[in-house]
Amino acid sequence: MTETFSNSLINNSIYHLLNFEKHSSFLAALREAAINNNFQIVLFSGDFNTVFSVETRHTVSIEDVVRMGIEQDIDKRSNNTKLELKGLSTYWGPLVIGGVKYYLMLVDNDMNYTQDEIVKLAEIIELAMGMWNYTPERDLTAEFIRALRRGNRSLAYALMQELDLTGDMCKGIFYVPGVQKEEGFKHLASFEKEFGIRTLKITEGSEIAGILLDSPDAKEYGEPEWKGLARQMAEAGASKTFHVSGLEGVEGMCNAFQIINETEAFVQLIFPHKHSFSKYELALASNCVDICIKSGSVKRNYLDLIKPFKNTKEPKIKPLMDTLETFVLDAGLSTAKTARLMDIHANTVQYRLKRIRDILGVDITGNTIVPGLMMALAVGRIEKEVRSF
Repeated sequence: MTETFSNSLINNSIYHLLNFEKHSSFLAALREAAINNNFQIVLFSGDFNTVFSVETRHTVSIEDVVRMGIEQDIDKRSNNTKLELKGLSTYWGPLVIGGVKYYLMLVDNDMNYTQDEIVKLAEIIELAMGMWNYTPERDLTAEFIRALRRGNRSLAYALMQELDLTGDMCKGIFYVPGVQKEEGFKHLASFEKEFGIRTLKITEGSEIAGILLDSPDAKEYGEPEWKGLARQMAEAGASKTFHVSGLEGVEGMCNAFQIINETEAFVQLIFPHKHSFSKYELALASNCVDICIKSGSVKRNYLDLIKPFKNTKEPKIKPLMDTLETFVLDAGLSTAKTARLMDIHANTVQYRLKRIRDILGVDITGNTIVPGLMMALAVGRIEKEVRSF
């Protein structure tokens, strides 16, 4: 390269980006420009999945940069924006290619350039994309998650290989329907950052779906932390947050999304006070839905467990039934929590529980009684709400 181009970011970048004789593709030319001018570049999809990246240093992970962008509402900004992360200057801007929205992120490694120069560089890169007839590769992450949600196992296996993932790397899935995308992504980014979690995720309409990846540096987290995230998601419009962990590869993830698909409409009929649903609530809900649909002797056997309520001459049977449902399904057999959820005194709860024991003729907290009673009450709640079964 002649001295003419040695001290100019724009001229030097143009020299490499438009060197059609030397380079076989736009990405090869872009890599040469980045290396020679000491900048980095990442193109993100609208869901912040990486489409391509040219990293010339590795001081900060792409995951950390994405979280910062989401936390700073980068998707709400229509112009170029500078954000600092751990001494790194990053520049973000929206980009439309073939009618599809992307985000272009540039990093000035040594802070050699002004923001105006970086903006001009972004314009040159966009121009070079057009001259190379560059078309971004399809979003493999989005296709992979969609294949899992639809139960297309053969496609999911093929896409997992293209993404260089293995079954051991995929530790769980999550799904948040009815959420406001920007706020939902922000809460999820904070959750990932707090516990060192790695994910792949997409949005479709008002839904966020994703995969939990193996994270060696992750802090310990469990149901209490998921409940906290679910409360935050509720503030962003989502009444339900589903999560299933401890899965085995494509088969396990497909099965988890399938059980969510089958129970999403019913799970809050069974657990009206819950916002966070794990594989345990989903398993119960799936069994209940199956029982209600198939009807028959299994359904009768369960409903017979609470049949004494229909046969009793107790004048105030509904408050007793409501108390039993709340005590078993919502309060985890806690008198205090039952009182709080029903907004009644704890003594009232204790009195009603005594009357319930008399009617059923069993200790409703007994280890052998609770599982069947829980299923019977869950089926009963669905039956009350959905008469079409």
